[in-house]
Amino acid sequence: MMYYNRTNNCLYNPIHVKFNENSEIGDTFSYTLQYPTFFALKNTNFSVKQDVLNNINSTINSSVLTFKNGLMEEEKEVNADNLKNSNPQVKYKVVTNFAVTFNKNHILSTIVSLMSFADNEGPIYDDLNNYNFDLLTGNEFTIGNVFNSNVDYLKVITNYVNYKISQNKELYYPDANVDIPEDQAFYLTDEGVVIYFGLDEIAPKEFGIPKFTMEYKKFAPYINPRFYCTPENIYTTMRLRSNFRR
Repeated sequence: MMYYNRTNNCLYNPIHVKFNENSEIGDTFSYTLQYPTFFALKNTNFSVKQDVLNNINSTINSSVLTFKNGLMEEEKEVNADNLKNSNPQVKYKVVTNFAVTFNKNHILSTIVSLMSFADNEGPIYDDLNNYNFDLLTGNEFTIGNVFNSNVDYLKVITNYVNYKISQNKELYYPDANVDIPEDQAFYLTDEGVVIYFGLDEIAPKEFGIPKFTMEYKKFAPYINPRFYCTPENIYTTMRLRSNFRR
């Protein structure tokens, strides 16, 4: 029974988030990898299947390792060429970290930052991966799923982002004018839907990763209630059990 769908109440997902950190320091290649692993809590009325979480864990772990291994290969090639040409060796460092940004109503939104540095300069790579999963189906969802079916969400997002750019034109490239695609990068927070762009995509690298938060207090009429919560409609496990006993 989808209790929150009937009452528009928000429920915390009964999952445990394990913090993982792997690190190694070498002569020319070092890394510190931080990433999450999710586990289902047992004996709850509001359950999550562990096999769904295992798929998410595998997806995130694979992304982090692929990033690290790719930079390791790059370091080997660069320093092999430097050695051949009697140039100094370059020291690479890879750093990843994460945040679980939304974890309610069988919706899980997580971001993982992927960065690498060379000779303590950079970052030479600065990427942000998003993982937005529906824990009932195990499938990732796109920005279109977040909005109500009758909303022209691409137009709404495009207009908002371009409006925010116009308010701070000096921070962006002169020709920055976005047209939001179906596969737009985003993640959810308790405050709103965060739309973001790649480094050097619409603004100079010095600006960092451009982010635009569509706050629920302004855009709630456009958004499926399952994808946002307010302090007033968040149900704790104790309150949920009390209602089930009625």
